[in-house]
Amino acid sequence: MSFLKRLYYFLFGTTIGIIILIFILDKKESTFNYTPNKRVLNDIYKKEWVFNNKNESIIKSKEGFLNIYDVNFSKSNVKLDSCKIYIIEADIKSNLSTFKIKNCEKVAYFNKVK
Repeated sequence: MSFLKRLYYFLFGTTIGIIILIFILDKKESTFNYTPNKRVLNDIYKKEWVFNNKNESIIKSKEGFLNIYDVNFSKSNVKLDSCKIYIIEADIKSNLSTFKIKNCEKVAYFNKVK
């Protein structure tokens, strides 16, 4: 069997496999969080949110939370055993929005940083 024929079969099989995986993973609503920033935000996203200030309207929906905010690990305290403290920041309409999040086992407590 020539090289071109083997390459054709390989590319055909790979294409079919990728298409099948796309359909399977799309139904499962899987996310691939490879960076530390995305893993922390996804962990906070899954928990119950409690705001210190009840009138807080900066974060209107959880869906926007994953795309807008970034974790500042240099200011965060991740060495705690019980509840780790993360500082998340976003530049929303040229205003820096910063939250201090106490990330416990089942609840994430949000405090607005001035």
